[in-house]
Amino acid sequence: MSKQVINTTNIFIAFQYLLARKKQSFLATIGVMLGVTTFIVMINFMTGVNDFLDDAVFNGSPDIIISAKQNKSSSKQGFGVGINSLERVEKIDHLLSKEENIQSFAHQIISPAILVSENAQLPGSINGILPSSEKRMVDLERRLIEGKGFDGLVEENAILLGISLAKKLQVSTGDQLKMILPNGKNMRLKVAGIFSFGITTIDNVRTYFPAQTLQNLLGQHDVITHVHIKLKDRDDVGLKTELSQQIETATIEDWKDANKTIVIGNKVRDILTWSVSFALLLVAGFGMYNILNITVIHKRKDIAVLKTIGYSAADIIFIFLVQSVIIGLLGALFGAGLSYVISYFISTTPLDTSDFIIVDTYPINFKLMYYALGIAFGILTTILAGYFPSKKASRVDPVTIIRGI
Repeated sequence: MSKQVINTTNIFIAFQYLLARKKQSFLATIGVMLGVTTFIVMINFMTGVNDFLDDAVFNGSPDIIISAKQNKSSSKQGFGVGINSLERVEKIDHLLSKEENIQSFAHQIISPAILVSENAQLPGSINGILPSSEKRMVDLERRLIEGKGFDGLVEENAILLGISLAKKLQVSTGDQLKMILPNGKNMRLKVAGIFSFGITTIDNVRTYFPAQTLQNLLGQHDVITHVHIKLKDRDDVGLKTELSQQIETATIEDWKDANKTIVIGNKVRDILTWSVSFALLLVAGFGMYNILNITVIHKRKDIAVLKTIGYSAADIIFIFLVQSVIIGLLGALFGAGLSYVISYFISTTPLDTSDFIIVDTYPINFKLMYYALGIAFGILTTILAGYFPSKKASRVDPVTIIRGI
C-alpha cells in the first residue's frame, strides 16, 4: 500500500473520530473560537487606544525640544518678563541640518500672554511660529474643526486656537480677541481657525500665531525661545545626548521625558494585553487537550486494532493531530470573523469622555497582522494540545488492550 493511500486513510479515520463525537468536537471548536476572538478583540482595542494616544500626543508634539535656559539676565534683554532667548540659533540649525535621523525642525517663540474675549479672560501662552516650517512638523489640516490651518496666519493679527481653549473663551472662527503681553503691549486678534488634537491637556493651551508679529510686539526681531524637532525614528532619541554635549546654553528634552506617564502606561497596557490574551489561548488549548485525551481513552480499543493491522505510532499521532488541526483551523477562522464583527461594533459605539479626551467612538485597531497572529496562535495552541494525547495514543499496547476485551 502506498504512503499516499495510507495518509488518505488516516485523514478519513480522523474525520470519522471527529464525527463520532460531534458534541465534544463542537465544544472544542467553540473553545478555540472564543479564545481567538478574545485575543484579537483585546489586541485591537488596546493597541487602538495606544495608537490614538500616540497620534494625539506624540504626533502633535515635537520629539525633541531645545529651549532657552531660565536665567536672571532675561529681564535685561528688553523683550518682556519670563521670556528667555535661545542663544546661538545658527549653530543649532547647522548641527540639526547634518543629522540623518531628523525629519524636520522649526523655530518657535513662546511668550506668556493673557487672552481676553467678550465673555472670558484667561492667562496662557502664545506660540509664535513660522507657518512654512510648522507645516512640516504638524499635520494641522486633518485636525481642523473649523476655519483655516496654517494658511490662515497670512494676516498678522490671525490666531489659531485649540478647541478646549476656544470653548473657555467662548469664541468661534471670525470672532475677536485681545492679547496682552508681559511688556504691556496688546493687540486685537481674529480667530482664523480652531483645531483639536483630541487631548484636552493640549487643546486647552495650544495656540498658533505669526512669529514675526510676536517678535515685533516684544521688541526683539530675532528672538527664538524654542526649536522643535521631529525625528524619522521617534524611538531613537540618542540625538538628545549629542545635542546636550554640544549646546550647553540650552535645555533639551525628548518626548519620553515629557510624557513619562503615557510611556509607562503604554508599556503596562501592552504587557497586560498580551499576557491576558495568551492566557486565554492557553485555556482554550487545555480544553482541547482534555477533549482529545478523553477521545484517546474512548478509542483505545480502536487504536489497538489499528496497531495490530500494521499502523505505526507515527500514523496514530498523525490521526489525532489531523483532528486537532481541523478543530484549530475552524475555531481560529470563526474566531477571526467574530472578532471583526465585535471590533466593528465597538468602533461604532459612542464614547463619552467629558473633556479630557475628545473622541467620538472607542478607538479600535483593525491591523491584519493581529488577525493573522490570532489565527496562527489559535492553530499552534491546538496542535500542541493535540500532540500530547496523540503521543499517549501511540504508546498503547495492543496486546494488553485485546486481553482486556
